[in-house]
Amino acid sequence: MIEKQIRKLLGLLAVGIILYGGSAGCALRAIDAGHEGVFVEKPFFIGHGGVDPTPVKPGRSIMALTTEIIQVDLRPTQFSEHFDIISAENAPVSFDAFLIANVLPGHSPELINRFGSTWYQNNVKEAFRTFVREEVQQYQLFQLTTDPETRPKLQKAIAERVQRDVIDKIGLPVNLNRVVIGGIMPPEGVLKQTAETIVQEQRRLTMVQFQRAEEAREKAEQQRGLADRAFRESLGLTAPEFIELRRVEVQKDIVTHAPESLTIIMGMERFGVTLPPIDSRK
Repeated sequence: MIEKQIRKLLGLLAVGIILYGGSAGCALRAIDAGHEGVFVEKPFFIGHGGVDPTPVKPGRSIMALTTEIIQVDLRPTQFSEHFDIISAENAPVSFDAFLIANVLPGHSPELINRFGSTWYQNNVKEAFRTFVREEVQQYQLFQLTTDPETRPKLQKAIAERVQRDVIDKIGLPVNLNRVVIGGIMPPEGVLKQTAETIVQEQRRLTMVQFQRAEEAREKAEQQRGLADRAFRESLGLTAPEFIELRRVEVQKDIVTHAPESLTIIMGMERFGVTLPPIDSRK
């Protein structure tokens, strides 16, 4: 009985040793959600290394200790670039440009094998910056800073060039979501000068409007004088007689629109007599 138990223990021990020996050269690795894993095999003695063409889905996977795993993010990633360049009329402008792209699912081994994990820096960055500079420099400062249609045109033109001349040309397995051009601003000195120019232009427009109003008033006065002269001549009155007529008409208007208690003394203005106010209660 004792011998059987000893043999059983020895058998279990042997199985354990075999299992341990088989798993000693392995490891358990986890792939994060939204990523694909790429196995890069690096054997010690026999076999060939390289990138495994089959991507590893999110979860835990067993791999050899000599195998490297690269996690490739499949989610849209934003790459930003800052620019200080010259517009069409040699005015400096500053802004940020953004390229948003994601790796195509199932193509992460191809991406790592052909372009590496730094695919944007190695294959896209400089072309993207060149396209942005060339497109922006076709526009003048005020188009870039004030025209609402300029930025959509820029974004479309740059995205088309990135897709055609980079992604499609070299077969980069990524999807270009969009290109975004941030707010384009001239330097502070240019902004200050622009503000002063706007103030001066507004002042000029105000003076023009004032001058036009004065000219219109002068013209109206001249027309009224001509009308009065024609009216006087049609009545056959001399200038003093016409003035007297106008005085009477003014006084008539005063009486017509005055309160009932108003008292008018006619003719006193010829002698320069100043009368005290009349108390209507007496």
